[in-house]
Amino acid sequence: MPSLGSYLLGAAQLIVLAAGFGLAAYMLRARLLPGWRGAPARLVEITFGVGLLTIAAEVLGTFGLLYAGALLAAAVLTALVARVTPEQPGGGQTARGGELGLWAALVAVAVIAIVVFDWSVTAKHALDAGIFNFDSLWYHMPFSADIAQSHSTTGMHHVETVFVNWFYPQNSELLHAVGILMTGRDTLSLFINFGWLGVAFLAAYCVGRPYGRGIPAVLAAAILAGCHTLVVREPGAAKNDLMAAALLLAGIALLVEAWNAQPQERRHLYGWPLAAAGLAVGLAVGTRLTIFAMAAALSVVVIVLAPAGRRWKASGWWFVGGLLGGGYWYLRNLLVAGNPIPEATGLGPISLPHPERLQEGRPGFSISHYLTDTGVWRHYFFPGIHDAFGALWPLVLVAAVAACLLAIFAGRDKLIRWLGAAALFALVAYLFTPLGAAGAEGEPVGFAINIRYVIPALLAALVLVPLPRFLDPPKRQWALVVVLAVAYLVTDRPDHAIHEKGRVFALAFAVVFVAVPALIWLARRDGAPRAAVAGALAALVLAAIGLGYPVQRHYLNHRFANLSAETSIPGMDLNDAYRWARGVRDSRIGLAGTTAGFAGYGFYGPDLSNHVVYLGEKGPHGAFNAIPTCAGFRAAVDGENLDYLVTSPFLNFLHPGKPVPSPEARWLQGSGGAEPILREGKVTVWKITGPLRATCGAANEPLRQIPNTPGA
Repeated sequence: MPSLGSYLLGAAQLIVLAAGFGLAAYMLRARLLPGWRGAPARLVEITFGVGLLTIAAEVLGTFGLLYAGALLAAAVLTALVARVTPEQPGGGQTARGGELGLWAALVAVAVIAIVVFDWSVTAKHALDAGIFNFDSLWYHMPFSADIAQSHSTTGMHHVETVFVNWFYPQNSELLHAVGILMTGRDTLSLFINFGWLGVAFLAAYCVGRPYGRGIPAVLAAAILAGCHTLVVREPGAAKNDLMAAALLLAGIALLVEAWNAQPQERRHLYGWPLAAAGLAVGLAVGTRLTIFAMAAALSVVVIVLAPAGRRWKASGWWFVGGLLGGGYWYLRNLLVAGNPIPEATGLGPISLPHPERLQEGRPGFSISHYLTDTGVWRHYFFPGIHDAFGALWPLVLVAAVAACLLAIFAGRDKLIRWLGAAALFALVAYLFTPLGAAGAEGEPVGFAINIRYVIPALLAALVLVPLPRFLDPPKRQWALVVVLAVAYLVTDRPDHAIHEKGRVFALAFAVVFVAVPALIWLARRDGAPRAAVAGALAALVLAAIGLGYPVQRHYLNHRFANLSAETSIPGMDLNDAYRWARGVRDSRIGLAGTTAGFAGYGFYGPDLSNHVVYLGEKGPHGAFNAIPTCAGFRAAVDGENLDYLVTSPFLNFLHPGKPVPSPEARWLQGSGGAEPILREGKVTVWKITGPLRATCGAANEPLRQIPNTPGA
């Protein structure tokens, strides 16, 4: 358990890091976009700050220098360099349209507080038992822990042999790794997505702001931010769906601001505002592959709306910003696999370099595969959409599509018309996204889980809902505010959180991080001195630090110690193994069998000092496959110099309670150097006491058939 001193040291390091990159971002914005003020300026500063931190961590990680001290030095140095950046010509600022005033703003604050309250209930479950989100245990947090342990961003972190997620872009995992480096623990990872929730609301406001629709745009975004798909997966976890969507929306908002900052007769997209928007979208692409369709559509928008005769230069501003934000991971893939996106095995008849896989996790069907299959729609798609977006899901989807069509045919300016087309393109592209209807033929059990792939496009579409000109009269705007607020309450049903055991914590969290900042904003709006506002914000930060220590102690005391049906994965038999790992420090733990691999994060230990490695066989183009023979497996165990080894069956996605046998435990019998110390179901923890015998008996036959495990 970390002492108060080590906790305060971690908090101090976080403050220095945030202050360094935050000050650098503020000064860059002030020099490059001096005319921007208010919410759009803050959004640019957030984009610059995240971009600077990401780039600095990537550069340090490339050379194996990603240490806390090096990052802090980079933060200070970046601030010093930003201070001497030459100032650019002024540039315009959008004249904000007429908003509805204080009462509408209070409605928006209330809705945001309710969304945060709902999210906080899920976060409290993670605080009480440990991160329980499947993907976070599977690869998000293991990637982050491995980056923090290795101090490098160039390695391929293999967590199992079924999927190729070590090729995924990892901007999100990198930021979680930075949190681990600064604090020595993963507590911060439970709350990072609340920051992205705030960015999503700020970006939504900035999209509507130039047209006097900032508040309705926030309410439209809340319908998506509070949907079941995000509420049960994003808070208290390292999921990155909202991070990608928020950054994408930030890029759109910056394009809107840049467009409206110029006289109507000569509006175009060019210069530093375009680079800032490109950076935001690039950071999104560096977070999730599923952003590509929308990013490509926005690239077309930028090129079309660039000033005549300067499209090549405008493309340079846009794509350089994008490459700085997201190009790193694709360049790494190109160097390792010969293909920036190794999941793409070919372009039509042209075969691309890619890793060959012995195991396939699931058939990669898209929704378009089942467009005319009424049975699949009735049994899988309609129930999945209902679970994701609530009772009013038809209204949500129809509103998104209608907003796109209204923008295309009756948009209030050329940019809005093109943004409507881009959002509609991304919505259609979702129907053809691989794994959108993952599962065996006729059983797309992964649809409900993977509906999150449409979140960025849906968010971009919904914030266009308030923009049509026929909503200009104030009475219609008020009617829209009421409709959107009621739609959120009815379709997302946040009232369920009132009955959850974490409601007291959730209420306190919403008060501290929504209600109090709103009061500070109101005080500033009414003319309170800057010094008083700064003092109030500093007091809020100090209060958060003070409250954070008992919260962290509670989390670390209960992390993976009291797993329940609510916070453990059915059929995986890992609860006892997780509890065992709480007492293991500074050890090398091997994993075999995909059940252990899909939930490998619990073996890193509370202080993340254990080095966890999944045993497999490397191949061409970055391939990593199951070891097929007993002799090969024993050699791999010896080669990794393990202290412990966890063997488990293959995870059966379609039937979690019926795991598929895996031979590794059998291969250890009679090996002479492995002693079983814990068993739960088909999972065994072994203590490695010495080298294993190289010769396997006749009973240790090779793995003749790698089972297919379709699903999720």
